[in-house]
Amino acid sequence: MNLLDSYSKRQVSPSWLNKARWTQVRKDAEFNRLRRISSPSYVFRGNNSVLWDLQGEEEILLCGAAGTGKTLAILCFINELAWRYAGLRVLIVRKVRVDLTRTTLVTYERDVMGYGNPLVATVQRESRKVYRYPNKSEIVIGGMDRPGSILSGEYDIIYPAEAVQFTLNDWETLIMRLRSGVYPYPAIIGDTNPDRKEHWLKQRSDKGVTKLLNTYHKDNPAYWDIVAQQWTPAGVRYVLGKLSRLTGVRKERYLLNKWVNAEGMIYEDWNEDIHLINADDLPDFKFRIRSIDFGFNNPFVCQWWGVDYDGRAYLYREIYQTRLLVEDAAVLIKNLTGDEHIQADIADHDAEDRETLRRRGINTIPADKAVSEGLQEVMGRIRVEDDGKPRLFIVRGARVTEDIELKSAGMPTSTQEEIGGYIWNDKKNKDEPVKADDHGMDTMRYAMMYLRNEVGTKVLTEWWTDD
Repeated sequence: MNLLDSYSKRQVSPSWLNKARWTQVRKDAEFNRLRRISSPSYVFRGNNSVLWDLQGEEEILLCGAAGTGKTLAILCFINELAWRYAGLRVLIVRKVRVDLTRTTLVTYERDVMGYGNPLVATVQRESRKVYRYPNKSEIVIGGMDRPGSILSGEYDIIYPAEAVQFTLNDWETLIMRLRSGVYPYPAIIGDTNPDRKEHWLKQRSDKGVTKLLNTYHKDNPAYWDIVAQQWTPAGVRYVLGKLSRLTGVRKERYLLNKWVNAEGMIYEDWNEDIHLINADDLPDFKFRIRSIDFGFNNPFVCQWWGVDYDGRAYLYREIYQTRLLVEDAAVLIKNLTGDEHIQADIADHDAEDRETLRRRGINTIPADKAVSEGLQEVMGRIRVEDDGKPRLFIVRGARVTEDIELKSAGMPTSTQEEIGGYIWNDKKNKDEPVKADDHGMDTMRYAMMYLRNEVGTKVLTEWWTDD
């Protein structure tokens, strides 16, 4: 029983205590109460349990397939530091801020703090800029797509979630914001799924600059019963079920935790360092189009493409979402488009879905679905020309909302994520692609075929203007 409870139960007036001391007693009691409800007792295994042993390592990367528990481990570590070191400053950041709302912040509020916790209950996740602890510790929230003031501050710990999505320049920029403040071991601690072998994070880890720690599904008590030495019912459904059904490079990465390249990759000239650009670097557009591929159990995809005055195409916005009704998609498309002038809407051939869009003010034309010609057209645009530039770009963070179901299943959540796993069905003959995880690829092909057929080599007259 603490001092405050004692006096409350005895109904004794604390007249012998001065007001300042009584106030401090109440603050201490509230602090201890909040810390108790904000300190979950999880059991961490393997490399998820060693963060406290890595003091002095400035760059740490927890790498693992989907569902190994690495995100929860990092968040619990950060939370404990925030309580132990008054005034601690932490930055949790993703490449795109909006992606934190339905992923990392959900884990923090639900699994670490608890939804009823007053420390997380006052602001919606979409608008959250900072979590404040009663001891003056702060967890700042941000994204590299709109860094604002987050890069003007200094931090004891920086957590880049989904680190594989960041550029080397992003990573080095974040490192420069580390400081030795109240915590004597400032560090950048990221988590990631494996990616291609030549990714800069893998190379940095291979050189020993970044400490890479592998995590596995058997490190997660929710999936593996260490006493019975068998998968739990949840592990059977998720690891042996959902993830085991993956194929090709996605199975290697999201189930087996391997940094591998896709064999027989169709768009061999694709290079994220060249073809991905920031929204701030977009040029003025001559005109805009939308391209649509229908789906429900599979993703519904709508891509917004802008074409500049040199004929280069830029994917600058995208819906990539399962279980989205076409009528709901139509409302979302119109809201996202706002007052932008769309030259044409190109869509898959489903007559009923096209009619649903038409009734809601979106008139579509049927896509040219020629596969071989479409692939060649996209390849030609991806290829870097004599001026050092390709004719196709994708904006980082173009996807509007991340589909959590797709992510947890190790499936692509955007057109960008499909490209690396888009492979030939016959790697020798190279006549047709594997028909899987290609919804964004189909939609992109529709758009590029429209630009070839309808625009072609025409001089871009005022009829095409975006104004």
